Amino acid sequence: MDAFSTPERLALLLKRDFTFDETTWVQALLEEASTYLRSVIGQDVFPTTTSTYTAYPSSGREDIPQYPVVSVDAVTRDDKAIAFTYRPGYILVDCDEPCEVTFTWGYAAAPEELSRLACVLVSQALVTLENNIGLTAGGLSSVALDDFKVAWADAGASSGMVLSEHAEASVRKQFGRGNTLVAESR
Repeated sequence: MDAFSTPERLALLLKRDFTFDETTWVQALLEEASTYLRSVIGQDVFPTTTSTYTAYPSSGREDIPQYPVVSVDAVTRDDKAIAFTYRPGYILVDCDEPCEVTFTWGYAAAPEELSRLACVLVSQALVTLENNIGLTAGGLSSVALDDFKVAWADAGASSGMVLSEHAEASVRKQFGRGNTLVAESR
């Protein structure tokens, strides 16, 4: 799945250059951070995708399963177009018989906030990875060299690439299910 940010953006933010091998590594880390952010959001919000699925309307209503909705492109039954009305988050059709819904969803470009958060998560991971401490050393407060010592501010409770509870709630609210971009009504 596409990452929310790029190694070039991270390099700019960190004021450093990545070698070719490091760029491949950083790209993998950005993809992992983006996967984590998608799990927090509960939706695949980027990139824009067109999907078709079989819908089973209830009382003529069918909730669109993925957000943000860009457009509802077609609703068909037995390969014939049927009339529908789009409302933010759902469509209305004439009956409860199964139908095929084709719709386009997702942002064309990764939202700035998600790009920034992916870079933050990877930046946090790079500190520990580049010092050969490991991927799951979140909450690290200090590292000593003589008689090697590692200390965690929160006993390692925030291990790995994680956001604070507040940041998770903010991301869910801003990008989670229920947000729509543009919708066509037919």
